[in-house]
Amino acid sequence: MNWEYVLVGFIVGTCTAYSGVGAGAITTPLLIFLQVPTSTAIGSDLLFALGTRVVAMIAHLHRRTVHWSVLWRLAAGGLPGAVIGVMISAWMHAHMDIKQLEHVLRLAVAAALLVSAAGIIFNRKLAGDRPSSSDDLPTLRLAAIGFFVGLTVSITSIGAGSLMLPLLLLVAPAVALRRLVGTDLAFAVVVLVPSLLGHWRIGDVNASIAASLLVGSVPGVFLGSYFVTKLPEGWFRGALAGLLVVVALALLPIIPHAKG
Repeated sequence: MNWEYVLVGFIVGTCTAYSGVGAGAITTPLLIFLQVPTSTAIGSDLLFALGTRVVAMIAHLHRRTVHWSVLWRLAAGGLPGAVIGVMISAWMHAHMDIKQLEHVLRLAVAAALLVSAAGIIFNRKLAGDRPSSSDDLPTLRLAAIGFFVGLTVSITSIGAGSLMLPLLLLVAPAVALRRLVGTDLAFAVVVLVPSLLGHWRIGDVNASIAASLLVGSVPGVFLGSYFVTKLPEGWFRGALAGLLVVVALALLPIIPHAKG
């Protein structure tokens, strides 16, 4: 067991339990900075994320906080988005050399981090001022959001938490926040399963890394849950959003030039 990966899992578990920020936005860039190939970091994070999301989803199912009408609309777009994302990943593996693949994937991860940082800030603003309106659900917009997030998660492993919740708050403000959180977790499982299967077939998943992350995340979750009642969340989320921007920008200069 690699203790560097255990430490990453601990950091991710603490941050996720404390702030609610999706694990992918933290895990993948940390693994990249530990010299894990970007494609392996993405695939291993998908396995790690699925394990944590399944446990959380079961808890929310038990509490009946999954909004099924929202979930099926999201899944209608999310499943094809995840499948197309896997197809894009497979195409890149087949038609690019290692340096080109690393180049494109790091660009994708950096872009997803920047969008996630905006989502973290936007999420907080929306959560503080949610209007209450009609119960009508915008099917096409929810399916489009599901497609976008499914595609992003499948290619970069980022977005199931940090992108989905702010978008849900925007298009379905009449739904109780606790039900949106439960629905977000259930949707994450829906898109992570085909994404993980596809990346496993490609050969991107390292089960040992994912297991080390999971071992570290368990005590991290307990620590993060403790800090929720002790420290203000607002400054932490703002600092984390800023950190994601810095990490995204730091990824760009070290990308090797693609071959013509």
